[in-house]
Amino acid sequence: KMTFRTGTCKYDKSIFSNFTLQIIKTKLMMDMILVTTLRKGLKGHLSFEFRLSKGKPYQSVYQHDMNYCALIKGAQESIYRRWFTSMLKVGNFATSCPISKGYYYLHGWTLDGSIVPSFLYLGDYRIEGTFFYGRFKKQMENPLLECSVEAVLD
Repeated sequence: KMTFRTGTCKYDKSIFSNFTLQIIKTKLMMDMILVTTLRKGLKGHLSFEFRLSKGKPYQSVYQHDMNYCALIKGAQESIYRRWFTSMLKVGNFATSCPISKGYYYLHGWTLDGSIVPSFLYLGDYRIEGTFFYGRFKKQMENPLLECSVEAVLD
């Protein structure tokens, strides 16, 4: 299973008045207050970086851009859709776009073995997610949200 260790987020204060991510007893906790409606066209970029041991640099293993609105609507089954469905069990995320202003949370999510991609090696990971409109660039000027979580797959 994937054990979460630490996490941080940066967010656009014109989009969120608050966005908090914490890892408590290896479970992911998130609280956010959305102050702007998020329209269709919202995209997500997810990257997995791996390292063999502490002190070694992370290396990119996998990156993927997705249409977030299509994902939450359930337009196609994927590993991300299974993650999102598992998040709904401990959270109140919107299930269609546009996403209305309001308070959203995720309290106590874990990435259990049944939904961890089989191509990932055992070891240390940094998983980064970015939400944006338009095209993804490595150094984005103003992403809506950028989060990074360090975890161990064991």
